[in-house]
Amino acid sequence: MTDTCFDTGIIVDTLSGHQQAMAELRQVKRPWISRITWLEVMAEVPDAAREETERFLGHFAIRELSPEIARRAASLKAERPALGLAAALVFASAQEHGAILVTRNVADFPAHIPGIRVPYT
Repeated sequence: MTDTCFDTGIIVDTLSGHQQAMAELRQVKRPWISRITWLEVMAEVPDAAREETERFLGHFAIRELSPEIARRAASLKAERPALGLAAALVFASAQEHGAILVTRNVADFPAHIPGIRVPYT
């Protein structure tokens, strides 16, 4: 079974009640996020929702950054200089763990890239 990594946009959409995002999460048995996604979400959450958001994120396995992920992210950035560092780290995390990255970020990750799944835009 292939693991599934969720990008920040899908997590934010789920927290906002987006039906397609919630449907994506429901169909995955072992969802996980990168520590980068955790940081991006928690850095932007309003104080009033901080505790609830952290509880929600606790339902995901969180993959920490490693030297291998950092190397892979650096290579991705070198190949595509316009790719943001956070996006490169999240995608490198998915690649390093043999996972599919579920994202709506088609600017950085067009659906034709292997290992990317774009369920909606």
